[in-house]
Amino acid sequence: MKASKRTGIASTVTASFASIAASLALTLILSSTLALITPDQASAQLARERANPNPPVSLTFMAPKHINLYTTEALAAGELHYSIMHTFGEVRSGIEDLWGMDNGANIRLSIEYGFTDRLSAGFGRASTGKMIDLYARYALVRQTTSGSTPVSVSLVPTLGITTTSLDFVEPSYDLRDRLNFGLSLPVSRKMNDRLSLLISPMIAHFNRVGTELPVADGTVNTYATVALGGRYKISPSTALSLQTLPALTDSEPLKPNFALGIDIETGGHVFQIFFTTSEALNDPYLLAGRNGNLLDREFRIGFNVNRLFRIGG
Repeated sequence: MKASKRTGIASTVTASFASIAASLALTLILSSTLALITPDQASAQLARERANPNPPVSLTFMAPKHINLYTTEALAAGELHYSIMHTFGEVRSGIEDLWGMDNGANIRLSIEYGFTDRLSAGFGRASTGKMIDLYARYALVRQTTSGSTPVSVSLVPTLGITTTSLDFVEPSYDLRDRLNFGLSLPVSRKMNDRLSLLISPMIAHFNRVGTELPVADGTVNTYATVALGGRYKISPSTALSLQTLPALTDSEPLKPNFALGIDIETGGHVFQIFFTTSEALNDPYLLAGRNGNLLDREFRIGFNVNRLFRIGG
């Protein structure tokens, strides 16, 4: 009888230890899983800060895109950036067309994923030209908090293909004719907690152009400019934003691009509302497109919705 009781007690103790071990194992598994998918990893951040006494500056800009321009705001490894961009018709159409809202929107959807803390890549699709584009972003240099590295520099190559129907054009467009290429080198500096500045040399090339494409000059294949941008925070979650792309290409119909907006951060979302002289939402058409004249009220309302997710890393 006593032996039976001892056996029962031993079984109970063994089961209890097994239950505790299983609970601890489950807790460790869940903790590890949550660490992969939650954006706030305080302990990991503290460890990184101890390991790197001179870390890169953060939040030079509120989002990976500044109105239309790529920024140096690199994605972290395992971070996903989803963007919805819009521009409407010109506001000079007046109240009859709700200041351009009724004239249809150019929309671009894009997804970008961070493979490392320096390298990310993505793809997008814009309704203008029904253009699909692939792009990558690599952080060449990152501004440091000590000022030992004064600026951040990134390299952004793009490849686009116009998929809209061009059957009416002779000679017909083949795949090579539909391709365009772009390259930008955004350079930024976070001057202080309020002011950030951006300069971005840009070049874009279309294998074939013509009046059938939404470009300002159907005789010019290659366009170049040096874009300028800036952001000034007026509150912890709100900033005024500015961008301009001078018309540096030798083309009489080409006009500069200008945009002025406001950025609003709400947790994982960044909303950007702006006025712009261009309907374009990707680099090649931003350089080559039909920009309006600001003084003639040839500008549009636009807005972007940016969402950041952490899905791994």
